[in-house]
Amino acid sequence: MELELLISNEQRVLPTVQAFVHQTLVQLELATQQAEQLEDFVLRAVADAIDHAYPAGEAGSIQVSVSEKSGKLETTVRDFGLPQDVQLLEERLHESGVDRSVLYGVHTPEVADEVHWEAFGREGKALRIVKWLDASHIAETQASADASDETHEVELAPEQEYVIRRMVPDEAVQIAQLMYRTYGDSYFNEDVYYPARIAAQNERGDLISVVAVGESGLVCGHEAVEMNQRGPVAELGQAATDPAHRGRGLMSRMKKLLVEEAAHLDLVGWFADAVTVHTLTQKSNAHHGGHVCGVELGISPKNEVFRNIAADQSQRVSCVIYFHWLQTPQTRTIYVPARHQEMLAAIYDNLNCPVQIQDGTSASQEHGTLNVKVVATANAAFLTTDQVGTDTVHAIRHTARELVEVSRMEAVFVDLPLSDPGTPASWEGLEAEGFGFVGVGPHFSPSGDVVRLVYLVEPMAREPIETYEAFAGELVDYVLAEQRRVRTGR
Repeated sequence: MELELLISNEQRVLPTVQAFVHQTLVQLELATQQAEQLEDFVLRAVADAIDHAYPAGEAGSIQVSVSEKSGKLETTVRDFGLPQDVQLLEERLHESGVDRSVLYGVHTPEVADEVHWEAFGREGKALRIVKWLDASHIAETQASADASDETHEVELAPEQEYVIRRMVPDEAVQIAQLMYRTYGDSYFNEDVYYPARIAAQNERGDLISVVAVGESGLVCGHEAVEMNQRGPVAELGQAATDPAHRGRGLMSRMKKLLVEEAAHLDLVGWFADAVTVHTLTQKSNAHHGGHVCGVELGISPKNEVFRNIAADQSQRVSCVIYFHWLQTPQTRTIYVPARHQEMLAAIYDNLNCPVQIQDGTSASQEHGTLNVKVVATANAAFLTTDQVGTDTVHAIRHTARELVEVSRMEAVFVDLPLSDPGTPASWEGLEAEGFGFVGVGPHFSPSGDVVRLVYLVEPMAREPIETYEAFAGELVDYVLAEQRRVRTGR
């Protein structure tokens, strides 16, 4: 379903908008109360745009768009009026934490699964409201309730033949149950617990799921290509093997098929976050030709569970970034502070990627860009800058302070474009604010490679971080040393 309504900024059009939204929602699989709450929220957003999007007395247009595909309903209220500080609007929307967000007097988590502002510069702004029509969490099913009672001692299933293939839609429930059996309810991407989302994302191509199916027809393993980056790369993740079927090479076989699937996409490469709670996924990536390029220090909460491997963590979980090329890497010029040039040269050498490293200059413009993504289930936030400005450090410092002090984020990651000559100055400015270097993301941005920094509320210890390759160990030592340095201000 794709619908669009273009209206003038006059109060008298509100009854028309109400009729449009109401008649659209009654056609969908929404409970009456949910539909009424969503209708009210959209009307409030439209009324606010009518009142405030344009200067008093100026005629303008407001666009209400509705898109429903595979169970994902997106409603967008877009104006073409006064420029706004959308970054500030987004911060205010989430300033009390996702569980208490309020907009137009509405408690947004009760109405929608996601609510975000989008900026269009001189062409106005938009409020995007996402609602999944099927909101059934897998933990609510009896099968998962039974799975939650599993002990750490799981009896191995009989030896058998497994089929490795793309998932079919009706296996989405089994995949969600598998993720629950493997991680409990601690996996930071909550989409894996909603079968309807898994099926919908596969149908849209946002996710490519591969499964290992046993002789009984049970899904025993899962891994997926996630199209979650803005650059021409994808992530291999959501990996899980049923504890009763481990040790049989299923993960390696699923990854092999996924690599073949990824080769058909228009990508430069793919990457994987390999956990450091154990070295199994690191070993798998290394054996499939992956190149270590970073350490996601503290990317997951310490309550993340790895059943039958490591249930209790002493600190936030870290990952090693492995990058896999699908195209021959081309020479690129990057701008790096002198302090880090030797390490960046070593990372690019490990990536087998030719590079020219330069010192950089001051930012070429006053205002940079900044996008904010909050992952509440992981108590982590991700800030992305595509264009560095003289105000970049200030904007990131202000945003990070709000995220940590108000929204209680425990880790704030920042990506800066390595192709921007102004990056070294902002990089060093952020180090003075406690952000430490953790690695490189090849092609993570439309503009090319990024350097990733992180601010951690609690310091990380070395002992719990296990690494498979020598270079990964060296990089872990380097980023931990950087954390100590930026914390002490040396």
